[in-house]
Amino acid sequence: MRQIASLKLFFTLLLTVSYLLASTKVATWAYESFVSGDTFAKGTSIGPVDISNRSYEEAYERINQKVNEWKKTTQITLEIEEKKSTIPTNMFTFHIEESIKRAESGKSTPLLVSVDGQALQDVISSLGVSSDWIDVEKVRAQVEQTAALLTSAQLSLSQYIREEMQKETILSQAIVPSSEELRAMTPTTIVIEPKQVFSVSDFFKQQGINLSKEAMTLFASALYEAVVPTNFEIVERHTSPVLPNGIKAGFEAAVERNKKDFIFFNPNDQPYTVECETEGGQMKVALIGMPFIYQYVLKTDPIEYYDPKTIVQYSALLKPNEKRIKEEGKKGMLIRLYKEVYDRNRTMIETVPVSEDFYPPVHHVELRGLQAGVSNGTETPTPNESPSTQLPQQDDIWGNENEQIKGNEDETS
Repeated sequence: MRQIASLKLFFTLLLTVSYLLASTKVATWAYESFVSGDTFAKGTSIGPVDISNRSYEEAYERINQKVNEWKKTTQITLEIEEKKSTIPTNMFTFHIEESIKRAESGKSTPLLVSVDGQALQDVISSLGVSSDWIDVEKVRAQVEQTAALLTSAQLSLSQYIREEMQKETILSQAIVPSSEELRAMTPTTIVIEPKQVFSVSDFFKQQGINLSKEAMTLFASALYEAVVPTNFEIVERHTSPVLPNGIKAGFEAAVERNKKDFIFFNPNDQPYTVECETEGGQMKVALIGMPFIYQYVLKTDPIEYYDPKTIVQYSALLKPNEKRIKEEGKKGMLIRLYKEVYDRNRTMIETVPVSEDFYPPVHHVELRGLQAGVSNGTETPTPNESPSTQLPQQDDIWGNENEQIKGNEDETS
């Protein structure tokens, strides 16, 4: 009997305490509701908008105001390989009511937003990028997340390239005559870091390699030929008075210690590798990395040639009718190089001027013996320097993936 009485007392006390606790909670809630008029507690936010101490209607008005301000003043831009396109803010739908319904007093709740999928695909396509290269759903998720924070952003599409498209390959390559100096420094692998500049002079200094200006120019010219059919940006480049032997017209990059350098910038989010090796009497330079979204095709205008003057010098050391060649002449050249940019659908987006290289003619100097009535000196006949042109051979511009087309590469002596 005593055990049964104890149990009854225990349950009676338990029910009494539960009732008192529940009554206290209900009373507190009722009081707060009466005093605050159903406002959100301190510390309540939806997305970046603080709605503390605001009613449902006030919270809706506040969030809607912030969204409208965002639509008027903010941009979300997509970019890839220097091409940019802005997503119109009217493509976004903000689900304010649903966001408020999900709000928990005193806590932060995401602002729900969605972007028009087809409109987003159109913006991506305007950059010449297709969905087989870019994971559009990942782009969409990132764009909606940015909009939910009511912030601006510039998103690089290169970080959303599909994994199967990121396999490294040989993108371009160049060949120049080798030398003992170049053979001594190969094989060499150079990593071109993302968002970094590369200097040929600095590279040789860091490696402790001391080359002649002729060898450095051969190396830099091959490197230039390899990187120019890409989106890499040329920062500094020089040419010589006369095109060196073995270097193709339009692709010289002269380097001389403390005077001339070849510098370029990798604007991509990925590193690229340059591999140099010698084989036989040639040095090969290859650019290796993830394929570019765009294809870059090189073209030249017909090369303009300028005939040299003939300079006659008279010498008392020669017989009256004797002639000697003191300096062989060489035609001057003007080479204009362009880069055509194509999207993955093989539609040309733009043509970008790359360079205009001018090599003045080297004058022909002839020694002659003195004749009666002619004093010892120099005579320069009236030159004919009107430019002549030679049409370059045109290849099929598509050929293999990332194939370079360089037009006329003849060198005339």
